[in-house]
Amino acid sequence: MNKAVRFIIKWLIVFFAASILIFLLVRMMPTTPAVKWLDTLHLPRTEANIEWITHRMGLDRPLAVQYGIWMRNFFRGDWGVSLVSGEDIRARFFAKMPYSFSIGISGILIGSAAAFFLGFRAALRRGGICDKITTVLTIFSQSVPMFILSIIIINALGVRLRIARFFTGDGKYAMLAAILLTAFYSVGSLSRIVRQGFREEMGKSYVKFAVSRGFSKETVLFRHAYKPVLAGLISAVISHFAYVFGGSTVLEFAFTIPGLSTMLVSAMDSRDYNILQVYILVVVIWMFFVHLVLNLVLRALNVRGQES
Repeated sequence: MNKAVRFIIKWLIVFFAASILIFLLVRMMPTTPAVKWLDTLHLPRTEANIEWITHRMGLDRPLAVQYGIWMRNFFRGDWGVSLVSGEDIRARFFAKMPYSFSIGISGILIGSAAAFFLGFRAALRRGGICDKITTVLTIFSQSVPMFILSIIIINALGVRLRIARFFTGDGKYAMLAAILLTAFYSVGSLSRIVRQGFREEMGKSYVKFAVSRGFSKETVLFRHAYKPVLAGLISAVISHFAYVFGGSTVLEFAFTIPGLSTMLVSAMDSRDYNILQVYILVVVIWMFFVHLVLNLVLRALNVRGQES
């Protein structure tokens, strides 16, 4: 069995295992959608009311039947409707997806590019200014919560200096700030990975031989030793792409960006099973394509032992 077949089979197993798990877990939440719906409308929690709402939402059917209907409709492109608002979930997803994708993907790509060049410079001179910057960025990103820095930026640039209007206009300043913060919080750890990769390559014989022939260490590393380092960076970045959906929650709330994360929090609060189920499945599908594309990139780099 070749790698492509194993890869697809692995993700099919992950997909169906995740679908079953999330389907069961959301139904184990302490409060049902029917009760939350009644509380929202300030209606009494009588047995008759709960029974009627449960039937209306289709939650009184056997679990196996509910699961079968959900999966059949999902593959047909019908993601169902919100149990609370009655909105079409698919339309709602595609309306909010550009915001979260723009923040997550742009932030990760910018952060990865900055991390590669910063880590490269840090590897050339141990203890130099770039090496110290990567250390400070790593410590800062791990010790200072993102929401604190978001509040500081909003207060400084939006309230005091009035340079940017984060909550009015077309929202471009809010999106820009969210993208740059996403990039900033990923640079530190990724740059240390790049630094370590280049330091390991510096100890290998082909680099030492090229340097002994008169080539500068910087030229040798940048032109000939970048592939294994870039492969290591890509392998580390794969996990960051999961944050495209849920990782921007703080930023979306801080800058009032109507992305997927705000929808997820709202669905959790209202116990909207349909949205929660679809959300997790879309994340699994998204990560499948992320792994597929990045593994193809790793294969193109022709670096053995880096594919995942």
